[in-house]
Amino acid sequence: MCLDLRWHYNLGKKAMEDKEAVNKLLEKGDFQTISVQVPHPIEIESTMSTGGFQAFGSTRKAMDQVMTTLKDDKVTVIGVYGMGGVGKTTMVKQVGAQARKDGLFDHVIMAVFSQNPNLMKIQGQLSDMLGLKLQEETELGRAGRLKKRILKGNKTLIILDDIWNASQTLTSVGIPSPFELQECNSKVLLTTRRLNVCHAMKSHAKVHLDVLSVEDSWNLFTKEAGRSFDSRTSYDVARKVARECAGLPIALIAVARALGDKDFDEWKEAA
Repeated sequence: MCLDLRWHYNLGKKAMEDKEAVNKLLEKGDFQTISVQVPHPIEIESTMSTGGFQAFGSTRKAMDQVMTTLKDDKVTVIGVYGMGGVGKTTMVKQVGAQARKDGLFDHVIMAVFSQNPNLMKIQGQLSDMLGLKLQEETELGRAGRLKKRILKGNKTLIILDDIWNASQTLTSVGIPSPFELQECNSKVLLTTRRLNVCHAMKSHAKVHLDVLSVEDSWNLFTKEAGRSFDSRTSYDVARKVARECAGLPIALIAVARALGDKDFDEWKEAA
């Protein structure tokens, strides 16, 4: 039971020497990162929720046309055009979610161009949805990395929303050419207000999204207003308000929600 003092002394001395050696290594060491957290792709369902989407006649017709072209191996660029507020963005989001659900594509990514596109932001939107972290400082460098990532993958649907003109080519963003897209079983689905943009972007298929019919407009309007119009007078006034929205879903929804709980005098004033 007696302690071996010499053995304990030598052990403690060796431990202190090792500790000092480790501290010196830490002071002068240049340790590089040996692991990084790889970002995961953002799931289409989490970014493209369309809420209570309801496809009326014109919308359903356009959706069916787009879904048909997405299944056509010869088509790589699809253009959807129509006036502002007609529901192009909502429709292509729904198409993207449906295409992913049906297994047509492994990835569905989306970016918004708008009237004054910011290429760095667009590249960031697309790369985030692919789980890719862009560290390049120039648009050219980022475009090269993004293109390489798209080509490396397979069956990717790239939705480019609200393109106003064709002055910015898709290659400047990092989108592969139509031929390259075909090689990796991928496609581009773009939306624009102008048919000539579809031509300039070399769309193989051009789908027109029209305004809603009178009856579809009225059905959407009453649903969003959340009230019934029992009297003939209130019915006529509400019909007039709905007609002024010109079949545009965005206008019908906004006006109906704004007037839904208002009294009849405000409805007449709105009309």
